[in-house]
Amino acid sequence: MNTLVSIFRKMVYNKRKHERFYVASGTFVLVSRDPEEGSEWKIKVVDVSMGGLGFIYQGWLEELNESGILRMFQNTPKSDMLEYQTVSDIPAPGYTNSDFRRCGVKFEWMGYATLKQVKDFIKEYGIS
Repeated sequence: MNTLVSIFRKMVYNKRKHERFYVASGTFVLVSRDPEEGSEWKIKVVDVSMGGLGFIYQGWLEELNESGILRMFQNTPKSDMLEYQTVSDIPAPGYTNSDFRRCGVKFEWMGYATLKQVKDFIKEYGIS
């Protein structure tokens, strides 16, 4: 009975502002480990929306949050780097190694050009 009530609540009280899209297998983003040095961390994307994305990474939240800068679009100017805020970070389901985590991030303010790039990213990699 509790499960039915929980499902009903999620249907009626959807907290998400933007629709989430799962992405094609093998879709990655880059997170800057150290923006000064330019070192980046390749991370597997699980889902994406206009407001943020979910991904699986190996490591610790402190390492991830050091820069807070995400690169979703390669071969474009530096304006493609998005600032983000972590909203969830839990052990990744289905992974036996406890170092793997599932993280959800919310994008910080985006300009028009970056907003368009996020839309294009969803069109190209999103699965309806």
